[in-house]
This record gives sequence, C-alpha cells and structure tokens, in this order.
Amino acid sequence: MGMTILRIRALALAGAALALGAVAPAIAAPLHHDIDLTLDPAAGRIDAVDRLILPAGVQSLRLDPALAVQEVRAGDKPLPVERRGDRLRLVVPEGNAPLTIRYGGRLPAFAAGTGLAVDGDGAFLPGGGWLPDPVSAEDEPPSWRLSLRVPAPYVAVATGRLVEEGRDAAGYRAVFEEERSIEVPSVFAGDWTVEERMAGKLRLRLYRHPEQAGLADSYLGLTEQAIAAGSARIGTYPFDGFSIVSVPPPVGLGFPGLTAIGRTVLPLPFIRSQSLTHEIMHNWWGNGVRVGQGGDWPGNWAEGLTIYMADYAAAEVRGADAARAMRLDWLRDYAALPAERDRPLTEFLSRTHDASQIVGYGKAAMLFHMLEAEIGREAFDAGIRRFWSDHAFRNAGWSDLRRAFEASSGRGLGGLFSQWLERRGAPMLTLPDARADGDGVLLTLRQEADAPYALTVPVRLETVAGFEDRTVRLDGRQATLRVPAEAAVQAVSVDPDFDLFRRLAPGEAPAILRDVTLRPGAERVIAADGPMDGDAAEAARGLAGRLMDGVGKDGGGKEGGGTAPLLMVGTDAAVARELERRGLPPVPAELAGRGTARVWVSRAALGRTALVVSGADAEALRALVRPLPHYGRQSWMVFEGAKAVDRGVWAAGDSPLRRLVGR
Repeated sequence: MGMTILRIRALALAGAALALGAVAPAIAAPLHHDIDLTLDPAAGRIDAVDRLILPAGVQSLRLDPALAVQEVRAGDKPLPVERRGDRLRLVVPEGNAPLTIRYGGRLPAFAAGTGLAVDGDGAFLPGGGWLPDPVSAEDEPPSWRLSLRVPAPYVAVATGRLVEEGRDAAGYRAVFEEERSIEVPSVFAGDWTVEERMAGKLRLRLYRHPEQAGLADSYLGLTEQAIAAGSARIGTYPFDGFSIVSVPPPVGLGFPGLTAIGRTVLPLPFIRSQSLTHEIMHNWWGNGVRVGQGGDWPGNWAEGLTIYMADYAAAEVRGADAARAMRLDWLRDYAALPAERDRPLTEFLSRTHDASQIVGYGKAAMLFHMLEAEIGREAFDAGIRRFWSDHAFRNAGWSDLRRAFEASSGRGLGGLFSQWLERRGAPMLTLPDARADGDGVLLTLRQEADAPYALTVPVRLETVAGFEDRTVRLDGRQATLRVPAEAAVQAVSVDPDFDLFRRLAPGEAPAILRDVTLRPGAERVIAADGPMDGDAAEAARGLAGRLMDGVGKDGGGKEGGGTAPLLMVGTDAAVARELERRGLPPVPAELAGRGTARVWVSRAALGRTALVVSGADAEALRALVRPLPHYGRQSWMVFEGAKAVDRGVWAAGDSPLRRLVGR
C-alpha cells in the first residue's frame, strides 16, 4: 500500500465507518464527555471545558491537583465545588441538566518523570487525571467527543476515531471521538512529521520526530501485517486504525488504537520485532475485552494472553528453536523467583516489578501454551474467537475464558484452570528410572509439589531409527508408565522442549542475573575503597539500588556468610581484590579486558550465587543504570558505555530428566 507524508489541511472525515466492519458495544456507556481541549506546550499549559451529565446527588470526580477548576455550572446555574487534592466533590441538582466544568493550569515538564507532562517538547496526557471523571471503579468507561487545538508547529493525536482535522491560522485542530465504552481519552502532542498508510479502510500513522526519518515503511508495514494476522485468528480489528507516536519519556505504552513509544527507543529493532505486535494485540485483549474481576477467579488474564498470541506467536514464526527458547526463558525466570515472592495468578493485576511479571506474564502465557497442547490448535482458536465475539467491549475474566474453551473443545477444563490459577508454585519432575520393555520403555515419573498436579507430560524416545514424541498422563505423585515405541529405545527425555510450567531441575537452569536481583536476602557489596574512589562508590551504590528490584541490603563491604546471594558492584581493581578476598571466582577469561564494563553471574563451590558488575570507572558504572536492569535473563554481558556489545547464557549441564535406557 502507498504511504503519504501528510501536510495537514482542512479535511472532513465525519461519518467514516469502522475498519472491516463495526463491532457494536454490548452495553451503552452510562457517561459521555464532550470536551474542548487547548494545549499550549511552550507555556506548559492546558485549558479545557468538559460537558457531561451526572446523576443527581453527591458526586466525586478525580482531577489532577495541578489543574484549577475555574467554573462549574449545572445548566445556567453556578454549582459549588469542594476540592481536596485530586478529588472534586459536588452536589448535582435534580433535573438532569448538563454540567459544564471549566478548568486548566500548568502541568509538570517532561523532566519531572513519566506522569502527565506539557512543555516545549509537546504534551503527554495518558489515561485519566487530566479529565474530570467519576471516582467509582464500578462505573463503565465513558464515551466521549474531544475537540482539540494546539498552536503551530505542533500536531496532536488522541485515542478514538479521527472525525476531522485541519490547520488554520491558530495552528492544528482535530476532533476525535469514542462512542463505545472503552476508556477515557489519552492525548499527545509534538513537533512531528505525520506519515500515513491506508490499508483498506484502516488509517495507519507514524507521528515521528525529525531524526526518525526512514522508519515509516517498516513500522506501518508491520502494523498492517499484525492487524491482518490478529483479525484472521481472533475477529474484526476493533478500531479504525493504529497510530505509533514518538514521545519524550522512555516508555512503551499501549492504548486503544495507539501506542506511545519513547523517542530514543523508537528506532531500536526489538521495538518493531516484538513490542509493536504486543501493543497491537492489546487492542483485542485489554482494550477490546476489558479485564474484569468477576466469576470464580479474579486476576489479569490479558497480559498472558497477549504475550502468548503476540510475542510467542512471533517466536513460532521464527522457528521451533525460537519458540523453545522463549518457553525456557519463562521457566528460567521462574527458577530465579524466590518462593516468598511467588503468587497465584489470581493475585496478579498488573506488573509492578520483575517478580509480578514472572507470574502474570510468563506463567500465564505457559498456561495458554499447555491449554493449546491439551485441546489442540483448532479448538484453541475456536475458543479465542468465541471469547472475542461474546465479550467485545465488555468486562471478562478467567471464568469466561474457561467457558469459551470448554464450548470449543467439548471438554470440562475446570481442573486445568484451577490448578494453575489458584495455586502458587509449580511441580518439579524427576525421572527415577527408565528401562526397556519389549517394544517400548517403562518410565518411573515423580513430581515434587505440595499436592500433585494433573499433568500431560511430553516424552521423547531416542530410538535406533530416530526420535519419537509421546505424551503420558501423571495425575499422582509417582507412576510407572509403559510407553510404546516403533524401534528399539536407547534414551528417554522428559519434557525436553520445556512445554510444561515446572521448576527446572538442576542442570537445566544456568545462573542468570535474576538469580540475585530477585532475592530478598541478597547482600550488596560496593567494591570501591579509598578517598579517591568516592565518585565510583556513589555510582556503584546507585547502580546496585537500581538492579535489586526493591530487595537486598547493603553489606557495607563486610564479609557475607553462608550461601546468601551476593551482588558486587565496583571498579575493576577493587572488584578483583574483593573477589579474591572472599574466595569467589575471578572475571571469566572470555570477558577479561573487554569493554568498559563486564557483568557476570557465577556459582561458587558451596552454592553461593554472585552477580558481579565491574566497570573501568564511575562513568562506566553510571552508563549501566538504564540498560542493565533489562538484561535479567542473561548470565554475562560486555558493555561499551551503555551498549551491550556481547551477552549470553552459560551452557546448561546434563539434564537429570534424560536417561539412557537399560535392558
């Protein structure tokens, strides 16, 4: 399809149909906002008028404290407002008169963080806060219409359907609307070039900064492909297009029909190869079907389903090895999670730290993988389509997913869902025995868990004629099972491709950064002693604090004891001395002398896991503060400044789940 760089002029789009056919909401939204919003980025200011109808009686609205309420009227009568922080309290009179709320003010600059921001770089108004909206969490999301103005040279974009846009002497103006109950509008502005591609009736746009020239073809092409693939597998794409918006904060955020990506990370290849398709999938799961907390099981199912149908599906396209590697990554993450930080999936609502992501993303994605293996791809996809058609623009929970898959497969799945949703933990499999038995093999399988799981266990037979894949059922703590073979069996492997959510056996899980950064009892050692190293010590402490995911204590350089995990951060010479003093392995030979900083995880003979960060100087350590926490699945890395120029995972040992078959 052709792509256009827009020179925006007066352009009416009113009445444009939703792409690929509209999906009507099941329930009309109870609240509607009619908003006039003016942004002045250079002055850091927003001014707005919101018109809405609220039920008579006491009402509480939420509005960012930086925004002053200038006037509230019910019809043509002034209405008193009581304000405390971000809460507005007012008494709506009888008569169903529309309320008019006039408000505005200066918002923080982008340097203040990743909250609401307006400054010379543009505007960043994600989700609520800037719009007065009822506090009650039980309310359905509102419908809305937003008339938006911003002075030249800025352009603005919002979630919702673009109704009209154009330029006049005052700058850029546009109207966006959302007639369904999805979520409050999010608004962004910047000094952008807008590049557009039409894919049928879908309007695909990239709002880019000047240095991002040349990205539109790949971004918009991948967007078109991802939407087409999702529509074919799930059902009609629920919005009239998709916008990719470059924003100053280093974020990656998804909204209905839009993703906001940090200006510095937008050009990075992994954003296109993985993050983009993930955010597009959220238009079905999370934005299209909202996460509800009703039914038998609370919790957020949308993140795991999005990971499985976007990130993991992309790995499957790359090949079986890539898909296996992603499953192993999820299990390695879980192996690094301390038992005291584990939670059942019913308690996962959103990612707050790495520990919650391991459960809410990885374990949930593995649940869907095991479910698909159990009922088959055809029934799985039929269940997905049924779930979408039944719950589009409505709240839904794990129980609704279960019912959809039961209907598509004709099987009761309550036991499968309950054991993975309600329980924390996971089984560990062992293979006590394997021996030949005629034209097959006898396996003794055991699972270690508080209570046995009902498992369909993959088994690979290595025969004189090649590999044969089988499955066996293990419902109790231990069972001896006969597995037939078509040729003489030489060896047996249990779950060799990591298709089950389980605790990895020793030898299957090489040490990674998260083995230390997730541990509450980890000791921190700052290896920079002496008055000349004060700057390096400060940099090392800052990096250590950033790495530890909210856990760990500063060991102050004193000797640690036992097998408690250890994080050591410092400069090269001081780190080398401290490692020798503690009897810990030195820098691995393959890393020595490379780059400005080296990072590695080792396990000492007594089982102590050590994560070591060794930098040339304070500057080398400070350069790692932003990138290093994102490499928790790695065993070692070499950095040149902030760039990881080499990385990897230590080789795994021999798996105890593989046995030669005796006769």
